[in-house]
Amino acid sequence: MTFTPRIWCNRVVNTPSAMRRLPLGSTVPRGWMRAQMRRDLATGFAGCLDALSPHVARDLFRERLDDATCHAGWWDAESRGNWLWGYTMLGHLSGSVDHRTRADALVRELRATQDADGYLGIHSATARYPSGDAENGELWAQSRAILVLLAHYELAGEAASLESARRAADLTLTKYGPGRSHFGRHSTQSDRTGQTHGLCFADALEMLHESTGDHRYRHFARWMLDDFDAWPVPFPNDDLAAANLADPERPLRGHAVHTVEHLRALAFGGAQDASRLHSALRKLRLSATTSGAVIGDESLHGLPAPGAGYEYCTLTELTFSLARLAQHLADPGLADWLERLVFNAAQASRSADGRAVAYLCSDTRLDALTSRPDSYSLLSGRHGRFKLSPTHDDVACCCNPNATRLLPHYVAAMWMRCSDGPALAAPAYGPSELHTVVDGQPVAIVQDTAYPFEDEIRFTVTVGAPLRMRVQLRRPGWAAAARVEGATHREDNAWISIERSWRGSTSFVLRLDQPVVAGRYPGGDVAVLRGPLQFVQPVPHRSRVLRAHSREPWCDQELLPADPEDVAAGLPVLECSQPDLGLTVTRDSRGDPDDPWSDPPLRLLGGGFELVPIGAAPLRRAAFISR
Repeated sequence: MTFTPRIWCNRVVNTPSAMRRLPLGSTVPRGWMRAQMRRDLATGFAGCLDALSPHVARDLFRERLDDATCHAGWWDAESRGNWLWGYTMLGHLSGSVDHRTRADALVRELRATQDADGYLGIHSATARYPSGDAENGELWAQSRAILVLLAHYELAGEAASLESARRAADLTLTKYGPGRSHFGRHSTQSDRTGQTHGLCFADALEMLHESTGDHRYRHFARWMLDDFDAWPVPFPNDDLAAANLADPERPLRGHAVHTVEHLRALAFGGAQDASRLHSALRKLRLSATTSGAVIGDESLHGLPAPGAGYEYCTLTELTFSLARLAQHLADPGLADWLERLVFNAAQASRSADGRAVAYLCSDTRLDALTSRPDSYSLLSGRHGRFKLSPTHDDVACCCNPNATRLLPHYVAAMWMRCSDGPALAAPAYGPSELHTVVDGQPVAIVQDTAYPFEDEIRFTVTVGAPLRMRVQLRRPGWAAAARVEGATHREDNAWISIERSWRGSTSFVLRLDQPVVAGRYPGGDVAVLRGPLQFVQPVPHRSRVLRAHSREPWCDQELLPADPEDVAAGLPVLECSQPDLGLTVTRDSRGDPDDPWSDPPLRLLGGGFELVPIGAAPLRRAAFISR
């Protein structure tokens, strides 16, 4: 049985015209997801990254730069901004009171750096708002600060954070526009990393538009995309420029992080041009592995083979983009992709205790050595992206700050409001609790489940007063069957709808039939998939400390096979003609349900071998042979 994920197909499904994002904090995690967030804050690097890395500790919003064109001068603003954004979301969503309190204080310190005219950024008065062909990180750095403030407004309810964000954006809107471009006007191969990151100012504009309803923010996002498209190609990170997307034969070849993050600007700034967004997704799928990752080490090139590298920054930005695109397109296939990415590649690239991530990782990982080259090290001679580290500040402290954002972005995408009536949709699943208001009435929905390690999700819907409402559940593309027990429902292709008058509390169960199926890597090797999880053969490993940080027990480390013979061992042979590929599903409830990646409760057994979820195997084989 061969598996063709719906996310790889151009399948037309009947969906709502669009969905609307609910404010951050409407959905909060429970179960293993909340436990992972709390563990990351209490004993992982997420809670203390500003003490571990000088790049995160440095506050450019306070210090200010006198040169707006210095290559990568803006970098520490990215590191600090992304960490504070993720830290604020983690503290509030996890309910960790100490970290939430500290995050609130740090956000207020950020607000205090704002000038009287509204400027919130990293440049001194003589260096602000560079234009045209100069490399700069002005809008990129501003977007990081504004997104911190808007997340804080939604989570903490402090109107001062919204007002600060709005004043900063309103000032920037007066500095660019027709007649004064942000992006270049001459084709170049010179580095423009900060400048092209600046298209993500659209993220801040979209959140402002959602919070205020002010259409100026959408209009400016449209202008930014037009300004980006007016830059003559080629230029760095131009994969999603209109001229390149119009050429179906041109492969993606830019910095993978830029390519996936620019999807959001297409979705918001170019919302009326869905064909362009679909063109971008068609190209991107060709670079996606079965674990959900888009390859890029750091540039996009080659095929998504089992050993191809992918970057943690790309995983986070793709998570955020897929959540936004699922909202704009109401496409359940994008939510399938979102789940596969978060539950597989993202978990496989981090240590289960939250103490380190791999800057670059791959589906098959037989070692994690600092000496392994990547496309950037071939030019610079600096290696180290494949090791595990709490900072990676010897190469670039970008992936660790971004890692703090990944799970909060997923949680925020688990419930959305439908635009076609009093209705709520669940694009993604996991242990969680939703609190919102529908037609003036408070609504709470609990997902009681160990998903993705469990095949059923128990829903309890509680309303404050009788309410006519539709609850819409995604039918996963990988599910052989999806059954609702305890509520009358109808299936509309890829959605399951329960529309009724709700009173008090009502419970029902969604049961998902998850066969074991084969995915394919480009060379024909087989990947083993069950539901949203990919299964791999673990390779016993040992660790070797490379560098001790100033604070114990933090260190950079390599992973090596415990025994070279483990690597030389032959691959298991899968019986692809047999049901479940000839594998037996086994469950073990003896482990810690709050830490399923350390001791997975779900495993697959074959003839003399065992497979576990990819996130539970620091070293592993992900590709197999079949007969």
